[in-house]
Amino acid sequence: MDPPPSLRFGADVAAEPDGVSPKELEDRIAAHARWLSCEGREGERFQMVGANLNYGMFFEADLAGADLEGADLFRANLRDCNLTGAVLRGARLEGASMVNANLSRADLRGASLDGAVLPGALFEDAYLEGASLRGTNLLSANFSRAHLKGGDMADANLAGGALVAADLSGANLHAAKLMMVDLSGARLAQVDFGEAVLFGVVLRGADLSGADLRFANGLTREQLDAAHGDRATRLPESLDGYLMSEAPSD
Repeated sequence: MDPPPSLRFGADVAAEPDGVSPKELEDRIAAHARWLSCEGREGERFQMVGANLNYGMFFEADLAGADLEGADLFRANLRDCNLTGAVLRGARLEGASMVNANLSRADLRGASLDGAVLPGALFEDAYLEGASLRGTNLLSANFSRAHLKGGDMADANLAGGALVAADLSGANLHAAKLMMVDLSGARLAQVDFGEAVLFGVVLRGADLSGADLRFANGLTREQLDAAHGDRATRLPESLDGYLMSEAPSD
């Protein structure tokens, strides 16, 4: 369902008098900043549910707690934005520029971030269940304690990042670049690591129960010695016969 004309960013204002112009978007961002600084006594919360904001300019905007559920932010500029606790459930963020964006505690469930550019982004304690991050640039991104259950991160570049204590149960990490990623204490049950690159990955205390690592690259015994698994964990042929220690029962 298309958003109403009043929520069409970049519309021809002459042709559509109710269209949201860049100036109006700037005013809404400023009103939200006042709303934050005055704890809701002044200004107005940024709420643009289902809005068409593709190619929108949000550079360095403070949108903490904003409501952008279902918004279309295709190729929007969200570099250095503060989106802490923002609602982006089901949003379209494909190809968006989000370098160093802060998405801690944000709700991104079911959102699409395919091909987005997110080096250095913060996703601590964020909710990304069922989100799609296929081919996304996530260099050095921090997903510590994030909820990524059932997420699709196929072919994503997470090199140098952190997913400490994150829940990736059932996630798709096929062909993901995970060089030097810290997965300490992560839940990796039923994860597909097919053709993923695992050189230097830290798996201390990670749960690999039922994970498919048969075609992963760079996996070593030393890495597995620090992790947990079960009889359903599938390992490369080079590690045939290796028995993983099972995770301690809660």
